[in-house]
Formats: sequence, structure tokens, C-alpha cells
Amino acid sequence: MGRLTARETVGSTKQHLEELNQKSSRGVVYVEEDTGKIKVGDGSSLYNDLATIGESGKGNGGYEFTGGFTDRVSGTAGASDIGNDVEYTTAMVESNAWLRFGFDTARQQANDQPYWGNSATNTDEAPHSGTTDYIGKGVFSGAYMPQDVNNMFSFNSNDAYNAASTSGTVYNAATGSYRMDELNVGDFCQFRFDFNLTPQFANTTVEVGLIWANRDASNNITYTFALTGEPLFYGAGTTGETFLNRPIITAYLASDEDVNARALPAIRADQPIFVQPLTTLFRVGR
Repeated sequence: MGRLTARETVGSTKQHLEELNQKSSRGVVYVEEDTGKIKVGDGSSLYNDLATIGESGKGNGGYEFTGGFTDRVSGTAGASDIGNDVEYTTAMVESNAWLRFGFDTARQQANDQPYWGNSATNTDEAPHSGTTDYIGKGVFSGAYMPQDVNNMFSFNSNDAYNAASTSGTVYNAATGSYRMDELNVGDFCQFRFDFNLTPQFANTTVEVGLIWANRDASNNITYTFALTGEPLFYGAGTTGETFLNRPIITAYLASDEDVNARALPAIRADQPIFVQPLTTLFRVGR
């Protein structure tokens, strides 16, 4: 079968639309044969109608990205893979503790400044260097967040979740949290945690996950647990070498307590290691 020409394709589309008798509030919808534009019965364009339809469905899912970790005092989010060593100690190994990595307002403002060269400040476009829209949001200034979502990170939280735990699920004190409170039950979340890791001993196993705390409508924590992915293993010849890791942890928001939950990335190992927290990408799919 031969390939249809552009004119034949347009004509065919027009024919099908007329056969289906699709209507708008102003008449029959058709394709103008000479231009290929979608028109209505009075000859006006459907451009504005389609733009409105497109806008209504915009941003069903989305993402934001930050390097605003308290422990990252060097490097720029997205522009470098340089960080600062945080030690996972022998004492942590012996207590089977998780090392959480919190967020901080000062580090977010310093680390998340957009680094690309275009200095345009038109907030209707993607964020560019020279703007301050990124402050309190992330590298992309909220431009790609899900519809009706204003923040995906909290950089200064002072509640029970941020305190250390010395029993049950053991972890350190850390500020901030991923924010799910503007999301919906049924949303699918992906949390990518980017970090450098340097084993101090061969044959080291490292768990990566989120310390997740469900909260009720009064913000009381109801249940705290480690939400983990596949463990990392560093075998012979890895001692003293530094490895860049970007594991992804997933979570379904299955209830209102999930939507109101707190969460931070964390690691746990069976031998001492050095970790450099770099960035995290929080993505929501719907």
C-alpha cells in the first residue's frame, strides 16, 4: 500500500470527522483542507478550545529535584558529583542504626541555585539562573511539579519525626522531609537518592531506603518503618574506592496517613563506610 500524501491525509481526516458528526458548541468540527487546521462550522479556529483542554490536563504527574541536604556543604545540585563525607561508624553498625540525611533551608538556597547560563526570568517558562523562584522548592523552581502541588520538600520541620530514635527502628535526628501532603491517595511516588559511597572494608552490604512515618489527621505518628530497595554490595577491591549511586525507592500513597507521612532518605551498613549525600529527585506518577 502506498503512503498517503499530506493533502490526502488531511482530506481523509476531514471525511472521518464529518462522518462522525463531531460537534462543538459552535457547530461541526472539521479540518480545513488547505491548511490542515481544525475549524468549527462558523470557520473560526479551535485553537483556544484545544489550549484550554490541554491546560486542564497539564501536570497530572511531575517532579522536583534538590541538593539541599544539611550534610552537603560543597558542590551544586545537578552540576557536580562532589560532596562531603559523612561517616557511618562502627557504633552505628553495632546498634543496627539508620543514618538519615535531612534537608536544610540554608543548604537548599546555596546548593539549588539554577546553574545553566540562560538568565531569563520569565516564570511562564522553565526556571533559569538569575531567578529566586527556586528558594524553598528545588532546582526547577516548582515548574514541573504535579498539578495543584506547591511544594514537594520541607526544609525546616520541627516535629516528632525529626528527633532521633534509640529503640525499635533506630535512627539519628535530622530536619526536613519529603512532602506528600498536597498529593492524593493513589499517587505513585519515586524517590531517587544520589550519593557517593566509599567502603572502608571489602564485602560490605549497604541498605538504602526511606525512614517513613505515617501520621494521622492530627499529625501524630502512627507507625514508623524503613521502606527499602535492593541492597548494594561492595566486594573485593572496593575498599577506599568511591562509587556514585542513584537507587530508587518507590511508594504508593494508599491512605490519608500516607499522604500526611514524613520521610527522609537513609542508609544502613554492616561495616563502616563514608557517604556523601548529593541530590534527590522526587517524582509523582498518576
